[in-house]
Amino acid sequence: MKQFTSIRRALLAAALLLPLHAWSAPAAASLPGNSIYRLDATLTDAGGQHFTLRDMAGTPVLITMFYGDCHAACPIIIETLKRTVAALGPDGKRLRVLMISLDPRHDTPATLSGLLKMHQLDSSQFRLVVADGDSQTRALAAVLNIKYRILESGEINHTNRIALLDTSGTVQVDTTRLDAEPDPAFVKRVAALIK
Repeated sequence: MKQFTSIRRALLAAALLLPLHAWSAPAAASLPGNSIYRLDATLTDAGGQHFTLRDMAGTPVLITMFYGDCHAACPIIIETLKRTVAALGPDGKRLRVLMISLDPRHDTPATLSGLLKMHQLDSSQFRLVVADGDSQTRALAAVLNIKYRILESGEINHTNRIALLDTSGTVQVDTTRLDAEPDPAFVKRVAALIK
């Protein structure tokens, strides 16, 4: 119950950061109250395709935030995601992985495409995206319970969180463990939830 309350608070905080027209009441009305898909942020992926979070509905999604110029935590998060999907065996292929940039000023479709290639990520499963500006990025971080700040050096200090969304965009389980080897308890729970 505490997790749902914090998600509702984050959704409310995110709503205050976005213009009123950014919420689509008819589509959002059919989603659960704690669905992350209620946030109508415009995202652009490595292929230059524009979409919203609601477009991810209907399939389980591993979701996190990162930034392209990170040389510390983010490469570990990427490796963790790859290994988590692999640890799930054939069921892992059913998952989509959504990685949202914390740095909309520098991460572009071209740089995200380069990251897909550099980390040998399958673009049919892994979707690296950037939101439409700082306010949407902050709203997404709030909804995902990820805190961050941009340092003068350009580096971004951020919390590490990977969450599993069910088909309606509700967080089912998460992990904050930072290790290339996936969190066994997280993998076990994800496996049980996507069967």
